[in-house]
Amino acid sequence: MRKAILLLSTLLPIFSCAGSAGRGENTGSDSLTAQSTVEKAAFGEGKITVDIYFPDNPLSKVLNKIDPAKGNMQEQFATLSKTLTAEDAQQINRVMKGNPIQAMMVMFSPLLKNEIFVREGNATAKCDGLVYHLENQLEGNAGKGKIFLQSQADKGNQVTFSYDKDFLGQSQVQTVFERDKYDRAETGETAQVAGYNCTKAVYTLKPGGGPGVGKLEVWTSAQMPRSLNFIHPFYLDEDHGIMKIVLFLDGGSSMVYEFKKVLPGEVSAADMAIQESQPVYDAATAGTALSGKIMGVMFGTK
Repeated sequence: MRKAILLLSTLLPIFSCAGSAGRGENTGSDSLTAQSTVEKAAFGEGKITVDIYFPDNPLSKVLNKIDPAKGNMQEQFATLSKTLTAEDAQQINRVMKGNPIQAMMVMFSPLLKNEIFVREGNATAKCDGLVYHLENQLEGNAGKGKIFLQSQADKGNQVTFSYDKDFLGQSQVQTVFERDKYDRAETGETAQVAGYNCTKAVYTLKPGGGPGVGKLEVWTSAQMPRSLNFIHPFYLDEDHGIMKIVLFLDGGSSMVYEFKKVLPGEVSAADMAIQESQPVYDAATAGTALSGKIMGVMFGTK
């Protein structure tokens, strides 16, 4: 149990490897557009950028200006934080103190940059958080993958490990919203997300469903591969590809996970490849050796 908890606490942020494209502010459902009467072709190959943001938290104003290409993102964060107004700074402090879960999401989710490349049923995600760089290569049809994780502060501090769907399910490195704990309702509402027609469903935590997110809005498209759902940080058993999730957190705040751009086109072998350090650990058997390496990257120790 202790091993599972340790793996969960260190791996959960990195499997949300669908982070922010990070260039511009967002405001929840305002990013949706009316559904088009012209249906796009099914998406099978191309590039996706994904955004994770907090529409009611002005901290997004800082995060959206951080550029991984400029290096030392923690210094950028500190410098940009000084440009906040007193009102925004007070609101950030109020939200973070009142909602520690959101505070952890801000610090450890990949909010800065993310690209997902899709080809032949496989997906590779490359993303940046404040403290780490991550590359996740998923073989969708085989249900297995490989992750490369690297410290932003010390590029030599890195680890690579392989995983399979059995490990993911048993260790719960994704947040899984189980159908038996939620009431799911089709709303009949339709709109476009990143140019694709989507339908909306609402998940509401049942009385006695235990601790968890009380409400979620989920937007899916029949034109998006269902296999991509397994690379999301939040897994829901939907028949079609999920393109947007809104999580309503305690205290009235919310978090949005959303496909921002979907660009069909040819994807190269280089796009699908990830970096690899040695040794390559097996997540199913490496135990504390792997969890210690991951913690070292996430918390800046070796």
